[in-house]
Amino acid sequence: MAGRSPAGAALLSFLWPGLGQLYTGRRRLAVLFALPAFLVLLLLAYELRQGAVVFAARFADPSFSLAAVAVVFLLGLWRVWAVGHAFASGERRRTRRAFDRLVLFALAAAIVVSHAGAGYLLAETSGAGSRLFGQGNTDLIDQATPGGSQAPGSSLPAPAVNGRITILFTGVDAAPSRSEHLYDSIMVVSYDPQTNSVQMVSVPRDSASFPFYFGGVDSAKTKINSVPTYVRNGWIKSPDSPYITLVKEVSYLVGIPINYYAVMDLNGFIKMIDTVGGIDVVNAGVIADPTYDWLDGNAGVFYLAAGPQHLDGRTALAYVRSRHGTNNSDWRRASRQQEVLIALLHKMAQPSQLLKLPSLISTVGSSVTTTFPADKVADYVAMAQDVPTKNFSQVVLGPPYSVTGISSATSSTCLINAKVAALSVQLFGADSTWSGKPAPRDTCP
Repeated sequence: MAGRSPAGAALLSFLWPGLGQLYTGRRRLAVLFALPAFLVLLLLAYELRQGAVVFAARFADPSFSLAAVAVVFLLGLWRVWAVGHAFASGERRRTRRAFDRLVLFALAAAIVVSHAGAGYLLAETSGAGSRLFGQGNTDLIDQATPGGSQAPGSSLPAPAVNGRITILFTGVDAAPSRSEHLYDSIMVVSYDPQTNSVQMVSVPRDSASFPFYFGGVDSAKTKINSVPTYVRNGWIKSPDSPYITLVKEVSYLVGIPINYYAVMDLNGFIKMIDTVGGIDVVNAGVIADPTYDWLDGNAGVFYLAAGPQHLDGRTALAYVRSRHGTNNSDWRRASRQQEVLIALLHKMAQPSQLLKLPSLISTVGSSVTTTFPADKVADYVAMAQDVPTKNFSQVVLGPPYSVTGISSATSSTCLINAKVAALSVQLFGADSTWSGKPAPRDTCP
């Protein structure tokens, strides 16, 4: 051990546990201290086998994040012990005792601070994931069933093993000033692992006069975005809870079993886009909406030039909500909603977004409620990364799949059920509930 300084030994074991012991000639102890760190490295390499983006997505699962907290904590303790032991194994010199101790303190402090910081970040991520994939913001959906109760999503079918998975995405205007929740964005997104393809279908929020999955026909004055409110108030007699009624109704009309849902409010959408640093889209044509509501109590002009655009949260929300003025309609904004969802998925898949994950999960956790299982997020992120652009099918159920102006009291739309059913079979094949079956009858007045 002659000439082996304690500070040098401690520094080497700080860089990698066991190096300091090897430096002081203690080879067996070097292997002992190095082995746990090596096993953690192998574990990290295994988790990174599908890439950094999928690895980051695993932290959406609270149990994975908590396990990572434990690993970070234990590894920190092991590193401190390795540094301390290496320091004690070195040759102590009176002339450098103060300096050696200062080095030891600095190295130990660096380990404690770095591991405590990482552990705290992972614990926060776990907590946010628990809120998101536990109950989420339940204020965004109507859960109460008249005369009884029902767990949200409890009656939705589970996807088959290695089979298609379908999610209903809805954007809700749940401002305190509103007496009802209006689900103004209604989008079905279905992934088929057998064909490695994604199908996106947007249902017009003004759809009315549609057949109910439990029997009967909707009034021409009742729009689909208000269905949960009508169920909650007892005006629609549904066997399911208010929001589940909407999920099952969309499933019935589009002709595909829906396994999970996700609901986001308007402010959450703005925060999410801003958290990832904005998104890039290609605006098909100039938008000049003279009456857009900027959610500040005042109507104003929303203008966006044609061509490539980088949108922050506030502008992205206008892009997906605006439907009046030049080059605008309910169908076009529904198409833009699909475009924004794809742009957001591409943005979140970038490695530069990894450090923003805890903030993103925290933001989404307070603005979303979902039934999607947390332990499946990474798996589907991995699969989604491999879907080529040509395998995305995007459809808005405007003309020719619907007719407008069916009620003089409201600007309602009516789906042409036979055409929608035929589209369902075209998009989903044998998975369509209308495959090999007659389409629902025409219910447009």
